[in-house]
Amino acid sequence: MNVTAAQPAKHESELSFVAFALSECTVRADPQTAKYLRAVHRTALELAVPNYFGATVGGFWLTNEHIARLRALPEHYPANEAPAAARAVNAYLQAQLQDLYLGD
Repeated sequence: MNVTAAQPAKHESELSFVAFALSECTVRADPQTAKYLRAVHRTALELAVPNYFGATVGGFWLTNEHIARLRALPEHYPANEAPAAARAVNAYLQAQLQDLYLGD
């Protein structure tokens, strides 16, 4: 009888992204895209879960599911406005996650 232990795949991480807290940030966008940022921010706040990790940690948190729903926001705009709305969502998420990638 041959028994082999299951080996984890190379480069497979046991870490997974759970959520991030919304914070003040500077979003860089062209004027056409910028006009959608208020709607994007408002939608992010509506989707966010307050105190996702408890009152001690606090904050309004977006999970992977919320991010996917936020990315779907442009689908609710007319076809001629959807690309600018999509750029606004991407710019907003990039600004929110900048500290995650660049550190403090």
